[in-house]
Amino acid sequence: MFGKSASAALLLISALAALISLSCAHNVPQDSATGNDGKVKGARPINMENGEGKAKGIVTYPGGDRVDWKTVELPPNVRGQIDVRLQWQPPRPGLQLAFDVFDEYNQPIVQSKRTSRKRSTSRVREATIDNAKGKYFIRVYAVGRGDAGAYKLTVDFKENNGPIALDLSKVEIPDPPKLAAVPEIEIGCDEFTFDVKVPACKNVCPTSNAPPGWPACKGKCPDPPDVNNSACWNTMPCPNPPDRRVRSCPKSKWPKCMDINNPDPQNPNCDDQTAPPVTGRVIKTEVQGADTIITIAAGGDQGVSKAWKGHVLRGDGDATMDGGEVVVIRVGKRETVGRVHLTTDQVSANPRVKLTPPPK
Repeated sequence: MFGKSASAALLLISALAALISLSCAHNVPQDSATGNDGKVKGARPINMENGEGKAKGIVTYPGGDRVDWKTVELPPNVRGQIDVRLQWQPPRPGLQLAFDVFDEYNQPIVQSKRTSRKRSTSRVREATIDNAKGKYFIRVYAVGRGDAGAYKLTVDFKENNGPIALDLSKVEIPDPPKLAAVPEIEIGCDEFTFDVKVPACKNVCPTSNAPPGWPACKGKCPDPPDVNNSACWNTMPCPNPPDRRVRSCPKSKWPKCMDINNPDPQNPNCDDQTAPPVTGRVIKTEVQGADTIITIAAGGDQGVSKAWKGHVLRGDGDATMDGGEVVVIRVGKRETVGRVHLTTDQVSANPRVKLTPPPK
């Protein structure tokens, strides 16, 4: 559509598309790759022949060359109408270009308008300057952050009669204002599209593989679950080895309690276990006031401790004697010393004592 061969146009558009795809991976400043014509002082002149001038170029926001400046100068003492038309070929449908026009004093004159109401299909913009005279600057630019295109700019001039009231072509004036950068699109975040580099993810707990200590995951069980995270104890499967904090771990996952006298606090099978009672013979008696101090042939080697209780058994049976309760005073490796409210004769006639561990 721009007067070049089909192959040349295709090469131009392909190169532009490649440039956009490479730059989309990060945000590129709009003027990072612009040439001299990216500023008004470097504006390239459009040569007018028989009232018509043409210019071509490429602008690309993703490629860092958002703006091209052109200049049109009418003959001295001439007035007329200028029609400006911009056509472009984008690397993909829907990308938009535009232009605006400034006079020689850098005052804005006119902005281009689309020729179609549908933004996605419009590839032409136009503007008209009535009673035009002197010198004009045309700024061609990509509209949005992702826009780009190869363009053709056509300028048509029709002369009118009438004097020029004032010619200030040599007055130095400041550059026109720079186009404001298009705001970056804010990237959202949820638990399925989590990215630690995205600011919006700061308050999101991902469904899996959360960073260690991620604040938004406090009080939530991660995936995979962590046995040291209390939020997981009621929901996670029983780990291997089992952990008694995890609700799904039954007692069958642990081995039998191996040492009842020194139970493993991490093994729930040891929780309700008590050592069997130990029966020992009295090997020594001693009167102390109204009590009798007895020494029993059973001690720490059999698991007896000072917390155990004793009872004198009647004869050779398992029945206990009334008043035969034994208070353990001291426990050695092989004997236990206790106090009982029986006489030495009663103890001698009933010399066996049953020692029992305290209940759990």
